[in-house]
Amino acid sequence: MLSSARKWWPLLARDPDAMQRVLARSRSVASSFEKGRACSPPVIVIVAGTRPECIKLSPLVRRLASHDRLRLVLVNSGQHCLAVRRTFAEFDIRCDIELAEIPQFDWLGASHDHLRVELRAVLDRIKPAMLIVQGDTLTAYSGARAAHDTSTVLAHVEAGLRTDTISDPFPEEWFRRRIARYASIHFSPSASATRNLLAEEVDAGSIHQVGNTGVDSLRMLLAEMRPAARTRDTVLVTLHRRENHDRNAGIVCDALIALTVARPNLRVLFPIHPNPRVSATIRRRLEAHPAFDLVAPMSYRDFVFQAAAAALIISDSGGVQEEAPHLGTHLLVPRCNTERPEGIETGWVKLVRADSNAILEAALEKLSAPTMRPVPIDAHAPFGDGNATDRIVYVVEQTLLQQAYA
Repeated sequence: MLSSARKWWPLLARDPDAMQRVLARSRSVASSFEKGRACSPPVIVIVAGTRPECIKLSPLVRRLASHDRLRLVLVNSGQHCLAVRRTFAEFDIRCDIELAEIPQFDWLGASHDHLRVELRAVLDRIKPAMLIVQGDTLTAYSGARAAHDTSTVLAHVEAGLRTDTISDPFPEEWFRRRIARYASIHFSPSASATRNLLAEEVDAGSIHQVGNTGVDSLRMLLAEMRPAARTRDTVLVTLHRRENHDRNAGIVCDALIALTVARPNLRVLFPIHPNPRVSATIRRRLEAHPAFDLVAPMSYRDFVFQAAAAALIISDSGGVQEEAPHLGTHLLVPRCNTERPEGIETGWVKLVRADSNAILEAALEKLSAPTMRPVPIDAHAPFGDGNATDRIVYVVEQTLLQQAYA
């Protein structure tokens, strides 16, 4: 399968001229490492393919890019090529290597085979001392397999998140459990994640409980943002996970329409994910409704501002579960389980099954809930104190620099 996947290069680029520019820049980066490998510092490759990966990796990218004894190569995997480019640009970051967008295959395995081959080619050319992946995406899993193929040390950021079943959510739960088998370094974001890894007999010496780098990004953004004025009439909604495609997207829409009937003063702000399995249902059901503002995906800054100002958030996003307690906005998660139980323990996050009446009742309850204080980002915060990047860089330094100068 892998050998035949190579024939897909150069990835069916929609803009051949742009693809040639990307390839030229990528070859230039790889060539510079080949020429200076004998005397250059240890090289780290970070790969990202989705917007959440960019948000959570940005603090680490900025630190490693300015490191005087380590060299960073940042790769856009092409999973969501344009979204990665735009999101990193919000942090003044540009990828060194940008693979073209992954073609639309009929099944997930083909996408993985394709991406594994392309990332393996990048690692073969650059020969880094370490590959860093984040989370539970197709990019992270394909990167893990490529690292194994090339005997590259793999570090996994946000390791150890688990639900109670390997099949839900799919494929995220399956990806993160498999990545743990290939990683040499596990950067755990929380105590529960550390316990999960230990329960799977991961070597305790390879686990580093550092906190969540997404909280690092949030802390830095909140430090420079003016506090948002809380509105009483806006509900912010996002939906994108596979378990909420098709029928479940319609169920959520039914609940939202019922909510606007029960609370006529409410407006619903709904950034629409580009996946047609979600967007088609949402637009068909809600576009003509006067209480709904269906908008394009927001920048990170704009989304956090709107989330902090909203009366309620309804979202299946994992990252929003980490952010909402610190923003002081109640969050309903239309899922049957979560890999982030700490959010629920704060009282700011509540799971609700994909049932229109259940979602409506939970929304009305939270809209009427008394005011609570946001969770401070400090040593007692559920997902870390906002300094995960410092701890990750320290471990990377200890791992690579001791080897390089031993």
